[in-house]
Amino acid sequence: MLFPFRTYCLDTSFLIYLEMNFKPDNPVFSAIWKELDDLISQGCLMTSTFVQEEIEAYQGKETYLKKWLKKRKQIIRQMDAPSLILAQKVINEHQNTGFLKPKKWEANKNEADPYLIGLCKTHSWVLLTRESDDRVNRLPMVARSYGVEVLPFVQFLEERKLKMVKVE
Repeated sequence: MLFPFRTYCLDTSFLIYLEMNFKPDNPVFSAIWKELDDLISQGCLMTSTFVQEEIEAYQGKETYLKKWLKKRKQIIRQMDAPSLILAQKVINEHQNTGFLKPKKWEANKNEADPYLIGLCKTHSWVLLTRESDDRVNRLPMVARSYGVEVLPFVQFLEERKLKMVKVE
C-alpha cells in the first residue's frame, strides 16, 4: 500500500547506504533518487541538522551527499522544544546502555540518533535507517521503544512501490 501523506525522516546511515550502494549517477537507480526528490517536493522527506553535521563531517572521497543536502536545505529541520525535550530524555535514559557513542560525547560532538527520535516521535515521522535491528542498544530498537515507527531500506522501497525490473 502506498502511503502518500507519511513523512519520512532520514538517518545518516540510510543516506550513506544509498550513496555507497545505489550510485545516483547510475541510471539503474535513478528511480530511488527521483522518489526522494518527489517526496521532498511533497514536503514528505525530512532530516535533522544533526544528520547534516554528520554528513558534512565525513572525510572520505564520497562527496555526493554533501552536495545533495546543500541543494535540498528545505528538508533540514531544526529542533523544536518538544523534540528537544524528548531527545534529552533519550540521552539521559541511554547514557550507559551502549546506545550513545562515548567517543562522540567526549569530543563534545552531538549524535543525531536521539534527536531523530525526538523529531520523529513529536511529529509522527517514519524513521528511515540502515542500522542493525538486532540489538536493543541500536537506533531501530531504541526508537521503537519510544513509539517511533522505523522503516528499513527494503521496506521503504516496497512501501513506495519501487522495484528493479528487467527492460526487454
